[in-house]
Amino acid sequence: MGNHKFKIIKPFSWLALVLLYGVAVWMYLSLGRFMELIPGNEGFLGKARLALCFLYVICYVLLLNAMEALQIGHRRILDLAYGQFCAAAIANLCLTVACWVLMEEGFWYFTILWVGFTAGESALGLLWILALHRVYERPHFHKEALFIYGKKEDPTEYRRMGYTINRYFHTSREAEYTEGLTVLTERIQESGIVFIGDIPTQLRNQLLKYCMQEKKECYCLPKVSDVYIQNAQVRQLHDKLLLALPAIGIRPGRKLIKRGMDIGLSILLLILVSPVMLVIAAAVKAEDKGPVLYRQSRITKGGREFQILKFRSMYVDAEREYASLARKEDKRITRVGRIIRNLHFDELPQLINVLKGDMSLVGPRPERREFIEAYSLVIPEFAERLKVRSGLTGYAQVYGKYNTEPEDKIKYDLYYIYNHSIGLDIKLMLLTVRILFQSENTEGIEEGQTNALKSWNIWKEDR
Repeated sequence: MGNHKFKIIKPFSWLALVLLYGVAVWMYLSLGRFMELIPGNEGFLGKARLALCFLYVICYVLLLNAMEALQIGHRRILDLAYGQFCAAAIANLCLTVACWVLMEEGFWYFTILWVGFTAGESALGLLWILALHRVYERPHFHKEALFIYGKKEDPTEYRRMGYTINRYFHTSREAEYTEGLTVLTERIQESGIVFIGDIPTQLRNQLLKYCMQEKKECYCLPKVSDVYIQNAQVRQLHDKLLLALPAIGIRPGRKLIKRGMDIGLSILLLILVSPVMLVIAAAVKAEDKGPVLYRQSRITKGGREFQILKFRSMYVDAEREYASLARKEDKRITRVGRIIRNLHFDELPQLINVLKGDMSLVGPRPERREFIEAYSLVIPEFAERLKVRSGLTGYAQVYGKYNTEPEDKIKYDLYYIYNHSIGLDIKLMLLTVRILFQSENTEGIEEGQTNALKSWNIWKEDR
């Protein structure tokens, strides 16, 4: 089935599914017992039922979009299933709370509604994902792409990372950028899709123009400058087309709202997770009798230094000789530490840092000063992360990994800074729960590295 048919089937199918959920809620609220419990529920077109079902469908659609539960072909099946579950759970919780407010009894009736509808909708959502996933894969699996790579890229590593079958295209051939423009354009002519890696900007732009002229589907890894430009606003200067790039990141008004959210949510979360934090503290103390909390100097907005708090996940004095990120199979990590690191629960004490104003709930992760200085020598834009408060979670944490290279992290972080909205903050907080159970997100750096910059040792030798 072609891609055109998929684009038609997808929106109509998920819209029909959500409307089916709305009708199911309507029918459930039409039962005799609920007709008595909810005011304004008289008759087939009862105002309360109509309002609840309408708001329910709208809420469900917004949550599906926020949780990226509709991005078939762009997200893994497990991520899509998680999005479907969270959208169902939150939408049904809102409906349940609304019903409790509207009536004086019926707690268990609506609790059954929440549990039953969440389970049923999650199951139907998963079936929808699996069906649409197969429809999407058929035309895309056979799309063969030419990968034009740079000196810092290894095609075999890209294949190992999963770029060969990535739901967008199938990498069948490779060409190094040093082959030259003439040879590369000839190779492009023979390909249906072109994937341009980290190559010099001038050549990349020439290849992009050629692909557009020849109507070739093209994917490319962005430069930092592309992140700036994608947020530009179109203006006119006399008869010239002008791009206006904002000089600041987060607007002053949004900063106030963001800080209010940080205070309110950090207090609420500290109350909710306090039992979990007590259990973790007891487990850390019981394992080796060492301190429960680990304090480390990190850098936040404006280059200000602060003491970040974590549950200790390594043995005492693990970094006595030198500072280093955690490695794969790191022997410095305790048994309890390995569990809480995999679940990101070692970060929970940072809610106190958020409440104090050292950090925000969402923002670039805080780095140590020595790492910022090292990364900035190779990536001058890395210091731009200090335009905003560091965060407990962030764009790079949701879409990247612990060992994602700084070159890629800065692109994620700058995208967040220059595209900030309160809605984006809420979305990233919801999506953060998704990564708690993905062990690959906590994968450490390779043996022999001290930071995430794989080219660091090469750079030191060149110096």
